[in-house]
Amino acid sequence: MKSRSWGCRFAGCVLLCPLALLAQSGAKASDAGAAFSAKQSAFQKSGSDALRRERARSKTDLCAAAAAKNGNAGLGACLVKEEKTTEENYTAYIRAIGGLLRLSAPDDRGESVQVQPGRLSFDNAEDAWRSYREQSCKSMATQWEGGDQAQVAYPNCILKLTWNHMKELADLYGDLWH
Repeated sequence: MKSRSWGCRFAGCVLLCPLALLAQSGAKASDAGAAFSAKQSAFQKSGSDALRRERARSKTDLCAAAAAKNGNAGLGACLVKEEKTTEENYTAYIRAIGGLLRLSAPDDRGESVQVQPGRLSFDNAEDAWRSYREQSCKSMATQWEGGDQAQVAYPNCILKLTWNHMKELADLYGDLWH
């Protein structure tokens, strides 16, 4: 009797153990998939929010009141302040894109979500773009040196180039949001 009972337990284990392992594997894959989706959603929300804020800001006359009150001096000071806000939103947006590019989907076994370490070509491209923006705006502003537009030209250029670049990035990386 004992040997028969042991045999049934062994046969049951042989039949049920693979099912238990399969169920455990499915749960692991499901957990990893949920973690991936959560990270992906967080990056998408952060990037979407930053882009939405800057799109709205680009459609307004951010410094009309400052210009009306204090002329070009007020306009220049206001543009410098607004440039900092735009830079914060731009940085949040490119961090979201970089995060999405680094995010790896879990494999069939449900291995955990990994974020790719190190620099991507995207990071190098954004460094190069920032250098381009700086050089372009400095160059453009030289035409106003010594005049009353000098304090307005550079920060206005930074704002406009950043807004245009964020629109370009939205076109280039729009698939990361689908």
